[in-house]
Amino acid sequence: MRARDFTASWNRGQELERKFYEILKLRDKNARQATPQEQYKHIDFFTYFGTIDVKSKKRIGRADVDEQETIVWLEYKNVQGRNGWLVSPFVDILAFERDDDFILVKRKELQQMADELCNLDNMVDKSSDALYKGYTRKGRKDLITQVKMKDVMELEHKVWSKNGI
Repeated sequence: MRARDFTASWNRGQELERKFYEILKLRDKNARQATPQEQYKHIDFFTYFGTIDVKSKKRIGRADVDEQETIVWLEYKNVQGRNGWLVSPFVDILAFERDDDFILVKRKELQQMADELCNLDNMVDKSSDALYKGYTRKGRKDLITQVKMKDVMELEHKVWSKNGI
């Protein structure tokens, strides 16, 4: 990833977390943001109902211009080959960004669904082929896969509007 792309992606993530925090504070006035050290455990927020990791919409491939909301990337291993956010024992809830809202699901339930739906041993070379299959980006040690947002929506979930309503 080029430095410019990383900076834009990082800035977008920071803005999204700020926006999510505003919505979260309407539901838990005592919620707090994670410290930089805590963020290494994939935690963005601490709430009375659990820890939350916020996930922004993603492009399917590097050549894609826009982020989309129909396919969700799931991270079993991060770029260093360590536990990814899907298998982090420190995260209770994942909040996935969509155009107008966030979908909140329990991480353990999502992991269980992904374990059943995805064949990570079936490795593919292109991100566009990663639906329900394993994928590792060139030069990285990650293990990621894709599921459809409609699969996520079949789990018990909450919908939080970006309007805060």
